[in-house]
Amino acid sequence: MRSTLLSLHSILTALDVDAACLPLLEQAPTYHELLQAHTPDTVYAAIRSIGDTLHANPKADQLIENLEERINIIAHKLKFIADESKPRVVFLTDVSPVKIHSDTYLEIIARIAGGIPINASAVDTADAVVVVCEKPTPHVLAVLPAMLALPEWAQTAAVKHGNVYIIHHPDHLRQPGALIADDIEILAEILYPKQFIFGRDEDAWMKFEGQ
Repeated sequence: MRSTLLSLHSILTALDVDAACLPLLEQAPTYHELLQAHTPDTVYAAIRSIGDTLHANPKADQLIENLEERINIIAHKLKFIADESKPRVVFLTDVSPVKIHSDTYLEIIARIAGGIPINASAVDTADAVVVVCEKPTPHVLAVLPAMLALPEWAQTAAVKHGNVYIIHHPDHLRQPGALIADDIEILAEILYPKQFIFGRDEDAWMKFEGQ
């Protein structure tokens, strides 16, 4: 399974720190460890370490508090849902040809958002309930209908019930970092539209209506 590196740029932006400070982080003894952060706790630790290094502790603490509060709200609402009742999610990085995306960060945030990620090594598309496509919208809209018409996809619950979604914002569901709460909120409102309404369908994702 691939492990996407931490987005230092997103953290520097959230801390309102100039990107010119990046060399200071690269020289820090914990630099390579920072890049391996994938879970909320390790992302918080990375933000705290970056705040220490760049003397931006108050902003780092505020950012961590905000992210933690938002993620905890989602986790609390979903904590009593049994795994067998959670939607199974398959992530795609391309649809022509189909490429199933297996990534540590996506698996972690999908589980926090109440989904059961299907990894590439054991995927059975017939079990898929929601398909999240990660590709610029013009590309997806051009080739997705033909892909969904293929027998192995046409019979999935996702296609039958219209649960096909496109993440079209280039900053989301790509890397762990300061947008981790946003990414979890996006998945939560896709997977549980009756429980969560964050309004991110206006800027980050869209439901594909062409099937």
